[in-house]
Amino acid sequence: MNDAQYKDKNSMSLPHPEKSFIKCTVQEVLQKCNLPFDRLPFDENFYNRCKEMLDSKYHLPSSIGPYLYVGASIASTAYSHLPEDNRVHVAIYTTLVSALDDNSHKRMEGFNHRFVKGLPQDDPILDALAKHLLDAHEYYGQIQCNLIVTSTLDFVTSLMMDIDMTNVACSPSFAAYCRSISGVQVAYTMFMFPKSIEFTSYIHCLPHISIYINYLNDVLSFYKEELRGEEENFASMLAKESLITKQEAIQRLADDVVEAERNISKGLAGNQSALDIWQSFKVGFVRFHTSCHRYKLQELFELPLTSWEIQKMG
Repeated sequence: MNDAQYKDKNSMSLPHPEKSFIKCTVQEVLQKCNLPFDRLPFDENFYNRCKEMLDSKYHLPSSIGPYLYVGASIASTAYSHLPEDNRVHVAIYTTLVSALDDNSHKRMEGFNHRFVKGLPQDDPILDALAKHLLDAHEYYGQIQCNLIVTSTLDFVTSLMMDIDMTNVACSPSFAAYCRSISGVQVAYTMFMFPKSIEFTSYIHCLPHISIYINYLNDVLSFYKEELRGEEENFASMLAKESLITKQEAIQRLADDVVEAERNISKGLAGNQSALDIWQSFKVGFVRFHTSCHRYKLQELFELPLTSWEIQKMG
């Protein structure tokens, strides 16, 4: 994400029926999951804490700034139940993977090999990510750390597949597989639960939480992706390979979110601590999307900009 994306100089408008459909789909999935649609003010103090850590530890280029905004946003909304040090860790992780997601390049091909060998990455963002993964043990248990690492390695591989496999024919099941390795949802699930929560109390819900994170993100990102004319996202791939419209595809994903949320709430019902964490995260994850200008939901629902957005876009 760059400053041009904040200013929306190249934003296009959608036909009213399509915009209305997306708005109704978002409202419907939130209502069925008993999720509020509200926005939180941007936490500048937390952002500054993350920036200080990023500057002192990794010395990244100034272009990382907009991605830190995304990282600080998700950490202060979806992960508000965590101690601040954990939230800073999540924010920096998100900053790095978001920057890589928007700027895929061939240097990533060797990331996994160099990481396993403990070799320098010769790239500031890749070096920072490698070091940051090694810090996860300070906040999470060993199995959690293993899953955070493997999820991240899958994510990096998925970026290379985007570069090299754009013309490869696929099926709906392959599209779902690609989505499962590109979303980093396993890492974000592990971030949700601190060391004090017994691993066995929530791991059985991992498949459902993965669906919730990935597919709700797809639903809440659909508007901004349609504005950009994106055709490489999961909804577009699913529509193409299932011979359905993109609207039908996004409705399927919305229905899967509702089912996943019910399964998670039921699966965690026996552990109040894990359930409380889930209830906080599921609301906060929506607030991340509604509060972060990246997703343009304030535009879809014709809401006023926050003071921070006015300052950033001014």
